[in-house]
This record gives sequence, C-alpha cells and structure tokens, in this order.
Amino acid sequence: MLISAGRTVLLEEGLTLGAERVTFKRVFDEVERTTGARVTHAAVIDRIWRNQEEFQVDVLLAVLADEGTEEVEITEQAFTAALALADFSTPSSRRASLAELIRISTAAFVEAAQRSAVSIQFALGTYLAASRTAVPDERLIDAFRRTNDELTERYAEIYQVGLDLVGWRVKPELSMHDAAVAFSAYAEGIVMRQLVDHDEFAPVKQIRPADGALVDWTLLGIGINAMVGFFAEPDPAWAPSAG
Repeated sequence: MLISAGRTVLLEEGLTLGAERVTFKRVFDEVERTTGARVTHAAVIDRIWRNQEEFQVDVLLAVLADEGTEEVEITEQAFTAALALADFSTPSSRRASLAELIRISTAAFVEAAQRSAVSIQFALGTYLAASRTAVPDERLIDAFRRTNDELTERYAEIYQVGLDLVGWRVKPELSMHDAAVAFSAYAEGIVMRQLVDHDEFAPVKQIRPADGALVDWTLLGIGINAMVGFFAEPDPAWAPSAG
C-alpha cells in the first residue's frame, strides 16, 4: 500500500535528485486520502524500512519495474488502426504505408508517454547516468537496464510486424535489435526534451502521398522514419499475403 502510494506521489511530483519529494509524510497523507488508513513513522521505521531513503529506493524500483504496458498497448492500437490505410500494391505505396504506420504509432507513443511511468523511467535513467559513481544502490541500475531491455524487445516485435506487412526487411548486415535500441534511445531523448519544453516539439505538417492530405508528423516519427531508411530495405522475396 505504501509503495503504491509512493509511486503515485513520484508520478505527480516528478524526480529532483532522485526521489527526495517522496517523503513519508506525503505518502502517509496519500494513503489516508485514498484509503482512510492512518500510518505513522513508528509503524514503518525499523519495522519495514530502516529509514526514509531505503523506502525511496524501493519506490524507484517499483516504478522501474513498470514494463510500460499502457503506452505499448496504445502504440499497438494506433498501429493496428493505421493498417486500414495501408496499400501494398506497389513498392512506393508499400514504403508510404510503412511511413504512415510510423507516423501514427509514434504520435500515439509520445502522447501516452507524457502521462505514464515511462517519463519517470527515462528521467531516472538520465539521473543514474549523471550520478553513476554516487549511486549507492546498484539495484536501480540493474532494474533500469532490465526493464529497458524488456521494452526494447517488445517494441522490436512491433517493428518486425510492420516491416513484414509491407514487404521490407532489416538489412542483412544489421539487426532488428540494433534498430530497436536506436529507436528507443531517440524516443527517450524526445520524451525528456518535450516534458521540459513542449512548445519546441509542435507537430510538423506534411502532405501524405497516398491522398494528398496535410497530416501531422511528430519529431519522433520524422527521426524514426529516416532511421528506417538506414536499417531496412525492400525484401526481394516478399509476396503479399493472400488474406
């Protein structure tokens, strides 16, 4: 109950130099507000945690353990919706369809990430990197790496589905894992910068080749669409599915 309340406080307050804002007082107030239960320092210190700092580390670990289910599901839903516009009839239409899948799904990801635990995870990753020698608990670094690896592999599966559908493949000398790591790192930077300076990341208008409509591209979508040109190529053995 206390870890859950601490996670709520952290998501609302954000990081400073770690989880300093996640104090016992704020967490106890959150528990009382949501459950009616009153918790005191005496019930917690030296019974569950030795001190407030130990509790804060456990809250950070709980946030890092979040595998981003919400934003993954939102991204997948947007991806599926974009398939309705896909045209596999010609090589150029296949590439345009791939671009549309990227445009729509990345926009959904950026929107979802602004309000989910992933923004805290990215911020914590930056904090851990900046204070690498001062971090006393290696569990935070291990947890960040583990969750990041799991999310990278989940998104790699989505990317592979997209390429397969439009008849593209990762270039033989490269790998989908390499591409997913690059996309993830770029997304991390975009989300972090947008949280600080939202106005600098207004969508860019571009004409969609399929129908001439003027559509919005996020900077994340623009970057990933360009990187796809480096990592992937048309698959010469591809044939459209009979379905």
